[in-house]
Amino acid sequence: MKIKNYQLGALYEAEFEAESLRRNFVPNRPTYPVSWDFLVDCPKGLLKVQVKGTSFMGTDKSYKIMASTGSRVKKPIGDEVDVLACWIDPVRCWYIIPTSIKPTVTIRLFASTNRSSSKYEKYRENWSPFYAHG
Repeated sequence: MKIKNYQLGALYEAEFEAESLRRNFVPNRPTYPVSWDFLVDCPKGLLKVQVKGTSFMGTDKSYKIMASTGSRVKKPIGDEVDVLACWIDPVRCWYIIPTSIKPTVTIRLFASTNRSSSKYEKYRENWSPFYAHG
């Protein structure tokens, strides 16, 4: 049975929630529609986190993440979100990207090839935005 896109999104959010709890953060889901998936209580304070993920590698050996919000009208992630948490399922790793760097709408992550020159590689498993001195 093929997993549907909305199911994948729920799985990626569950992965983030579990990792947050392992790190002693308190992930809270909103009760009404907003542009973020979790309000995380962490050492830095309260952070709004948008979770994205992918299971598919492109022909260029990258995993593509669309860094946008909204279910119908897609908008670039803006100041209303503090952190973009990107789950790369096949390699089971996180890229924790602070939105203060203004990520591009299409993010290409080279998790399988370990391309150290990639723009976003320094965010792989870098959870420092959740800590006071991050």
